[in-house]
Amino acid sequence: MKKIIGLTLGITCLAAAMGAQASTSAQLVVRGTITPAACNLSLAGSGIIDYGTIRSGELSQTAFNPRKELSTALSVNCGNTPARFGLTFTDLQAGSKVTGVLGAGFSEAQNFGLGTVGTRRTGGYSITLKDLRAAGTTLSPIMRIGSGAWQNSDGKVAQLPSQYSWRNSTTVAPASITQLTATVAVQAVINKAQDLDLSRDVAIDGRATLVLSYL
Repeated sequence: MKKIIGLTLGITCLAAAMGAQASTSAQLVVRGTITPAACNLSLAGSGIIDYGTIRSGELSQTAFNPRKELSTALSVNCGNTPARFGLTFTDLQAGSKVTGVLGAGFSEAQNFGLGTVGTRRTGGYSITLKDLRAAGTTLSPIMRIGSGAWQNSDGKVAQLPSQYSWRNSTTVAPASITQLTATVAVQAVINKAQDLDLSRDVAIDGRATLVLSYL
């Protein structure tokens, strides 16, 4: 009995000694939450540019037919938190554009399609960013291709991977702002009448997606 008791007491004492050892490590936990800027992008009139009804007799048979420039208002509101952001434009009718329809001064990357009727392509249109402002301050447009360097822009918009932003100083870099207002100017150019099926209505159906990205 004594041996058994002695063994039991010995184990108890060992456990107590282990429990009394000093701790030689501790864990440091660093926590927090980074909240991205919450900027809201909107286009006036649901972003619809409406050329209404165009009479076929108005169209040239052998030349492209530019229409008047129409526009809508663009706004971005980031609340009270300044943010650097940019816009990209994706042509949802890229397969329908008519090569060369915009004429001199525009590249094919700046040519957005107006859809097709049957196999006939309706035309193309250009997009230009104008009147860029933030809290009353005039901004200058800048652009880059993909992840390339920023450069000054004339506001004429090319499709993705081109990205557009704005500067408020001589440094060619996106400005950190809380709100943006701008004009999105659109000019449609209808295809030559001889290349359209004018035996039926020809819908003008250009569609593009604008995406805001934080920089």
